[in-house]
Amino acid sequence: MSMRIQRLTFLLILAFLLQNKETRAFVLSRHSEISVLTCSPGDEAYSVYGHSAIRVKDESYNYDVVFNYGIFDFSSPNFLYRFASGQTDYLLGAYGFSDFVDDYIAAKRSIYEQVLNLTQHEKQKVFDFLLWNAQPENRVYRYNFLFDNCATRVRDVIQEQSDGNVNFPEKPENQKTFRDLIKEYHSKLLWLNFGIDLIVVAPSDKDASAFEEMFLPDYLMGHFTNSTITTGNETKPLVRATNVIYQAPESTFKSLKIVSPFVVFGILLLLVIYVSVRQWRKKKINYLTDYLVFGINGFMGVVMLWFVLYSEHPAMHPNYNLLWAIPVNLIFIFIWKIKKWRTVTRYYFVVVSVWLLLFLLLGSLVPQKFHVVFYLLTLIVLARAVLNTLFVLRGKTFDRLT
Repeated sequence: MSMRIQRLTFLLILAFLLQNKETRAFVLSRHSEISVLTCSPGDEAYSVYGHSAIRVKDESYNYDVVFNYGIFDFSSPNFLYRFASGQTDYLLGAYGFSDFVDDYIAAKRSIYEQVLNLTQHEKQKVFDFLLWNAQPENRVYRYNFLFDNCATRVRDVIQEQSDGNVNFPEKPENQKTFRDLIKEYHSKLLWLNFGIDLIVVAPSDKDASAFEEMFLPDYLMGHFTNSTITTGNETKPLVRATNVIYQAPESTFKSLKIVSPFVVFGILLLLVIYVSVRQWRKKKINYLTDYLVFGINGFMGVVMLWFVLYSEHPAMHPNYNLLWAIPVNLIFIFIWKIKKWRTVTRYYFVVVSVWLLLFLLLGSLVPQKFHVVFYLLTLIVLARAVLNTLFVLRGKTFDRLT
């Protein structure tokens, strides 16, 4: 890392030492190229959507630098809290092209290059802007997964620094929601898919325009291929040439479906039903099961409610998962421990039973798609709520754990 910092420092110093009288970056030669680099998805959660960057190459100066808007620091104070709350700051970094390529080859991730069909003036504008943006006082930005990330920054730089109008496709070939788009990358990471559906909610179910689809690097590359630039009466393709810098071997990563969320929670549902039926036949309720089921459900609801109330991410509220993950359940389990209150609080089971039955019947009308596993989680709580409700309707009370 220290070697890369030294190289970066050298390259940036070189740029400013070669300034002209207009105090901008050195003038690119006619041999210069501005390219968009697209890197294929990786197997880690943070890399599953791929990556985009801008390459500035000028053989006349032996200058070959990648400008990367995807830099973040795991070791920064309160990183996880800031990330969850939508207060994550990313920054623009710049380093040698060979270092960039080496990293992705080591990770076995393909690299594709689109050489842009820009005029000399447009190349210079892009380069000047990137060097200005890479300065310490300018390089930090507030990351937003759907609307302001490494790919959208690349799109915006090219669009805003072009002399003419960049004409992106107006409509996607197949209209997809934001949720549909990100799910295309989760086929191997089943638990990530489950977790994202817990907190990335209703706003992600709206249709994404072709322009909005470019928050994903693969879609950025695809739409750039079909885009043009219009200057005056001249219209030309945005991309002049496409090169494969590195073609990675096909990934052999496989997710173990035997431990997928559907299998795990499906088994838990069967176990809860089995325990509940046994307790019904014995006419004895083990309230420890209720504490676990209602406690976990309530805790999930509290976590999701925190994201709704405190996260700045635009796709995390409203969250209709709170219809089945009920935060009040966490409070209820503590109240339920007080035996003298059970005569009244036992009717809470009746309320929860009716509420969850209505959710199962009418959930399809809610403007949010629910992961199939969420219905399993609902049935787990419903099984315990119904068991207790049956005892309530029979006038039975149990003041001790059995």
